[in-house]
Amino acid sequence: MRIGALTDVGRVRKINEDSFRIFESDEYSYAIVADGMGGHLAGEVASSMAVDSISNYISENLTDDLDRFQAMEVIRQGFLYANSQIYEYSCINEKVMGMGTTATLCMVRGGYLIFAHVGDSRAYIIDEKICQITRDHSYVQELVKLGQITPEQAKRHPRRNIITRAMGVECSVKVDTGVKTYSGERILICSDGLIDTIEDAELLEIVRTGEPNECAKKLVDIANERGGSDNITAVVMEGEMTDA
Repeated sequence: MRIGALTDVGRVRKINEDSFRIFESDEYSYAIVADGMGGHLAGEVASSMAVDSISNYISENLTDDLDRFQAMEVIRQGFLYANSQIYEYSCINEKVMGMGTTATLCMVRGGYLIFAHVGDSRAYIIDEKICQITRDHSYVQELVKLGQITPEQAKRHPRRNIITRAMGVECSVKVDTGVKTYSGERILICSDGLIDTIEDAELLEIVRTGEPNECAKKLVDIANERGGSDNITAVVMEGEMTDA
């Protein structure tokens, strides 16, 4: 597995509230991107707690004997565990009360791509084309789903950054999960600071060639060149084709 990752504060924000975590082993590899919210310190704390808690839960509970669906359930439970950790911490610490975070994870294991997702950070599969495998939990996505606006209008909607689901905001959270066969495609996981500035066609062109670390840097550089109005995180993963 080759993985390139970069996070940047951008050109407007004073604090980087994004966090990411990468794990690689012979049995499986994964990456998590989390985009915190809640103001000074709070968002940074929430995103850091999310990637730490999910990683620790997976390390303690994901064993070789589990099939892909059982592994997916371990990841889902890891998200629920992280949610409870963030929520409980915010309840007893007034300075970070109300904090939350997105969290998006992609794992390559035994010929499968397993993913889990809360919020509006995104995961894509990229080869000859680009395919978004997560669905934004956002206000504008709900409008698109209801047919009230088009996907193109959603990109410019003034309320496009309002999310409808986040980690740590409530005592429980619904986690989207999925499993796909994996044949060595590239995987992009990113925060909305990248998505808001770069179109899917550009993502495809940049990510499909070059070393993963070079791709991640180029994506972040472009987002900054176009204003860098938010924190920016990009993770590009590429593994060898394996038998499912």
